[in-house]
Amino acid sequence: MDIVLTAAVKLLFHLLRWLPVRLAGGLGAGLGRMAYWLDARHRRIALRNLGRIYPSRSLNWRRNTARECFAELGRTLFELPHVFQRSRDFLLSRIEIEGEQAFREAYERRRGVLVNACHHSNWELGALMFSVLGYHCAQLYRPLRQPGLDSFLKRCRERFGTELHSRYQGLRWMTRHLRQGGVVAMMIDQHVSNGVPVPFLGHAANTTTLPAIYAVKYDIPMFGVALLRQGRAFRFRLRFWSIPLPEKSGNAARDQQATMAAVNRSFQGLIDERPELWLWMHRRWRILDDAEDVA
Repeated sequence: MDIVLTAAVKLLFHLLRWLPVRLAGGLGAGLGRMAYWLDARHRRIALRNLGRIYPSRSLNWRRNTARECFAELGRTLFELPHVFQRSRDFLLSRIEIEGEQAFREAYERRRGVLVNACHHSNWELGALMFSVLGYHCAQLYRPLRQPGLDSFLKRCRERFGTELHSRYQGLRWMTRHLRQGGVVAMMIDQHVSNGVPVPFLGHAANTTTLPAIYAVKYDIPMFGVALLRQGRAFRFRLRFWSIPLPEKSGNAARDQQATMAAVNRSFQGLIDERPELWLWMHRRWRILDDAEDVA
């Protein structure tokens, strides 16, 4: 099954690669809107999440936003052959960069840099951009259950020099990479069963403390990064921003929680700006969902 699935994905990549990227993205968006109507489970999750975060917005607005979120996911998936197979020059020609100076200055101090990101717009392109821009970057990722497909996608993601490390292989690589002055990037907007409850978009959500552990212990600079699609085209703005560390209290667990609260808070305005670009069909507030369902 893995061999068949891997071959099918490679064939689809080959076919989509020859379509203009705008056309491929448009096709994916159309299928995403279709999936909104067919996938009742994830449609309900998206609408529930939007209702929690934007209770004052109309039901019609929430439905439109959820549908466009599905469209953005479809657009992103069908753009992947271009993201993973087109040249560095092509990718750079489609992206404007905002706020990189402070990030580059922190990187050049060779103390290591921690980057926090979300599943926002075409996040695979965003993750690839660190190595495209010449940064020595390592990222934590969750391997797929299909080894062949995982190997293929891992090669695509690492093609410009990014190092991917499985979440199951321990964290010694992370300490080593930061000590070498590299960038470590992590997604912070997924439910983590062993995480700590920290507000995300104003509501408690189980959040990884991994970036905060290193930032608090070693005083490593923290940044946020996001890729913002311009309209519906394959054109983006890559935005960097510094995340100041809260003053230390002397309690490591409390400091880590406060740090992750600051990280989460820094994404609020970005998601509010264009909510349809964020992945609403994930159960980000699972602890609240479970409490409400029990009640």
